Amino acid sequence: MENILYCAMLSQIQKEIKENSDTFLEAKKIDNKYCKIKVEQEKMFKIIEYYKSKPINELNKTIYFYCNGNPYIVLNLAMIAIINNINLNINIDDTMLGVNKIILTIINSVLESSNLKVRIDLFQEEENIDNAIFIDRINEYNLLKNKIKNLKYIPYQSTDIFVDGEEYDDIFRKVYSYLLDMNIGVDLFEEEGIDGMFKYGDGKIKLIFTNKKEVIEKYKGENVYINENPFREEKFIFDDELITEILS
Repeated sequence: MENILYCAMLSQIQKEIKENSDTFLEAKKIDNKYCKIKVEQEKMFKIIEYYKSKPINELNKTIYFYCNGNPYIVLNLAMIAIINNINLNINIDDTMLGVNKIILTIINSVLESSNLKVRIDLFQEEENIDNAIFIDRINEYNLLKNKIKNLKYIPYQSTDIFVDGEEYDDIFRKVYSYLLDMNIGVDLFEEEGIDGMFKYGDGKIKLIFTNKKEVIEKYKGENVYINENPFREEKFIFDDELITEILS
């Protein structure tokens, strides 16, 4: 299938999402009784639009994926699957179940009508799986790593935190509350200290609250945030590095 046809297919998905706005709204109301993850239609459109410029590949394989159920993550994964001809099965731990089901129902309907032999479905069982990728769900990864032959763990938004001093309680509580609301994995390192966090922490993001200059100088760097909110700007589109890691 040519790129122009893929773009038309993605545009059709955008159109059907818009046409089902009321259905999405009702599903969000129900989902948000149990989970505070917010979903905006315009951001979903931006995600889909982003993938229209990505190269098309014929990988022709099946992947099982475990993520935290954020619909933006599910939509990114679905787009990656479509443009790379991957059958994708996603475990979302029943998070935002209504919204995610609507997204995938629309996508699969468009794929079927376009005669693209790709499906993206939700799954719960892990038996007879040969390969799987986990984004942030390190606990499930550790539980299943001896049961599934080929496993990959990719930290994305999971966060390790060390707090040194009560003066940072307010910003710490805001960040911690956000992580819980968004179903993002978080580990606090108290007894282990900062060195223990860097040695044992599995989080992609390292967050340090301290006023000690020697600590700030030693640990500042990429994916290390000191005395700030790493989620001040919402990231909802996968960057090229993450896409490559998923496909490799």
